[in-house]
Amino acid sequence: MSGKYDLLIIGAGPGGAMAAKTAGENGLKTAILERKTNPSVVTRGCAMMFAVESDYYFAERMYYNEKNKKMIFPLNGFTVDYDGPVRNFYAWHFYAPDGKTRMEFGDYEESFKKGDGGRLSFVYDKGKLIAGLLKDAVKNGVELFTGFNVDGVEKTPEGVKVTANGETFEGRFAIGADGINSRVAKLMGFNKERKLYGSHSKPTYYITGLKIPQSESVITASFSKPGSSMPSSFFMLPSAYAKDEYWFSVSTLEELDYIAKESIYSEWFSDAKVDRVLSYVLTILTPVSEPYKDNVLLVGDSAWFAEAEITGSMMCGRKAANAVAVALKDNKLNREGVLHYIEWWKKSFPEFDDYRNFAMLPLFYARVFTGEELVYLYSLFKSPMRASLNPFLLVRIIKERLEPMMPQIREEMPTVAEKMEMLEIDNFEKLLMISQSAC
Repeated sequence: MSGKYDLLIIGAGPGGAMAAKTAGENGLKTAILERKTNPSVVTRGCAMMFAVESDYYFAERMYYNEKNKKMIFPLNGFTVDYDGPVRNFYAWHFYAPDGKTRMEFGDYEESFKKGDGGRLSFVYDKGKLIAGLLKDAVKNGVELFTGFNVDGVEKTPEGVKVTANGETFEGRFAIGADGINSRVAKLMGFNKERKLYGSHSKPTYYITGLKIPQSESVITASFSKPGSSMPSSFFMLPSAYAKDEYWFSVSTLEELDYIAKESIYSEWFSDAKVDRVLSYVLTILTPVSEPYKDNVLLVGDSAWFAEAEITGSMMCGRKAANAVAVALKDNKLNREGVLHYIEWWKKSFPEFDDYRNFAMLPLFYARVFTGEELVYLYSLFKSPMRASLNPFLLVRIIKERLEPMMPQIREEMPTVAEKMEMLEIDNFEKLLMISQSAC
């Protein structure tokens, strides 16, 4: 079963599957190693949003072509076939802890009338997407090894050696596509230079029977638990699997029980039923300085801060596999050979936007302001802001809308003005310390 390959790919999620498909089409002798027995069965909690169709994201202006059933990546020059279920959503709503006052990104009513042309973005079936990519990869000669748990990755004079399940695989290059908690990144020493901001796990739920106002929207809602000085929050959005189903994320099962039975939102849950539960573990690290070391390229979540999303991971997988193909043709089996991927990654991820702007959003709605302050803040937004699903931009959009009102805010609630002025990336570490002391 062991063998020698042009390329070894570790992980068969969106990034790895896309890399395998591309490598196969390029004629590379490729093996993909996946710890799960069925890579297309999604076992990790995932919102499955197309991130993002409403804006430039990771230096791309991606969208979905409903007629041809293709995800389009025009700036990177490729498409991905997808003919599975799609469900639109039309705005992103942030609810204050009173359950009524809300801040809106996008005009829900006007956008809903336009159908596909007015959507903010959509959700889809990640498992079906992965299955299609892997089917194309295998059709083009890629060897797929499922149930293989990688426990070793090391440089050799000829390239890279990977061990899994007692077997040894040798490749001239390897791609680490094993996600946010990447074992490849850890084994190869990528994480030694990265700062750890923490790790947490959360359950996620697929729920039917909810009674939600403006139901085809993304919702981030704050709520106040008895005895807590700071609000908690939950996140939910439509599910692609059924018209009446929603994906729901909250910190604990106990919090879901409180939300459904005692919170200000309990009327939404009077007929709710939990269909199934998935969970995820998220390790939050600063981005790598470079997604390459000793003939190993990292793609997607394994190199980035928080998550590169399904779309970002697919872009990485395609670019990395193409870079390996060029390196092999040029007989440059080193960093120089794959420099195009390294430069593209830096331009599309850390240089496109500072990862700290992403982190500003949860600090804004869940860690910095009290419940009273959030109610006041959200009440200032008398009309929807521009539609955006881009978490890197939202706090900046909020600050732009509030800028003319700052004299009023300083007079009416000085603590809110002070905290709003602090919400800058240069204050990121200070804000983290404040939020941690408040929890």
